[in-house]
Amino acid sequence: MKRSSLRLIAVLATAFVAVSIGLNSSLLISTLGNDVIELRFSDPEGDSDGTGDYYYRDAKDVYRPEYFDLLEFYVSVSSTEVVFAARFKELDNPLRAPLGFSPQVVHVYVVGDECAPRRVETLGLNVKLRAVDAWCYAVVIAPGLGYLRPQLVYANGTVAPINAIYVENKTIYARIPRDLLQRVEADPSKWRYLVAVSAYDPNSPDGLVEISDEGGTSPIVSRTADSTTKGLLPRVLDILAESREDQYSMLRTYSREYGDIAVVAAYPYVEGYQLPAERTVVEILTYTVVNPITETFIRVYPLPNTTITVVESVQVPKYGIELYALATLSVVLTVILALVLRKGFLSTSNLSRLRVAPTT
Repeated sequence: MKRSSLRLIAVLATAFVAVSIGLNSSLLISTLGNDVIELRFSDPEGDSDGTGDYYYRDAKDVYRPEYFDLLEFYVSVSSTEVVFAARFKELDNPLRAPLGFSPQVVHVYVVGDECAPRRVETLGLNVKLRAVDAWCYAVVIAPGLGYLRPQLVYANGTVAPINAIYVENKTIYARIPRDLLQRVEADPSKWRYLVAVSAYDPNSPDGLVEISDEGGTSPIVSRTADSTTKGLLPRVLDILAESREDQYSMLRTYSREYGDIAVVAAYPYVEGYQLPAERTVVEILTYTVVNPITETFIRVYPLPNTTITVVESVQVPKYGIELYALATLSVVLTVILALVLRKGFLSTSNLSRLRVAPTT
């Protein structure tokens, strides 16, 4: 049998095995000779609205939903280099960036279990990864505008430039020498990724777009934003996820009440771990029987990334803290009055004794 036929059979067999073991939307292909491993992950179309309530202030200008709508993420690993690629619904360069695309900014966080150190905080996106998805490397694919440059960021803070960025068929490619990623598992099929799409904004201090409320000036707006969400809203328009529902659920895990940013999961998801979900708070108002001037708030909510339920019970004055102050003042005045009366009573008794004549 010819060598080309053997290679074709090997490729088809590997692809069949990859699909059979349930890589969901990914396809794993191993080619003979060049020893290249390729993985492709598809992302739902039409979900470049972040938490589900983001919209573009002027969809006909620089910031258009289709520019940030990730459709496919591609990884190619050989013995000499690693290629990361993101394909979008539409790709253009309205800001005339030197690298041929704008205003997209793509962060790829590479997750592996064997590297150290690892981090969960992202690079300014207002989201963080679960502990099980802590990242080893962050590949920043930026258009080369302002301070945003393509670079490889290690979890320990070390930075290396990425010099090979190119665009083809609505896809942005980043080529990185393989030796720069030596700390990750040797088997790339075990890598997981957080692929997050943001936007360059020249009016933002760090170059990444800030999501504003409808009265703000940001090109991207949240319908639910207000003063309590400042610094909490994810600066993310699309992430690689199994479904748009998964994306919305994870990006909504930020908490106004507790000041927490959203928690997201790397893809493919780790089996046996629940995806981060929006924190739900149920408040039940009850009144105590023993002390009717207080009321008890009971908050029940599931913690993100766990199946543990936390119950908080807090007693507060029904009519505010002023009631406690008034009660305390009343007690103090009562004690003082009692002491005064007691002193007066004793003084009167002594005076009476002095006026009584001794009996003979």
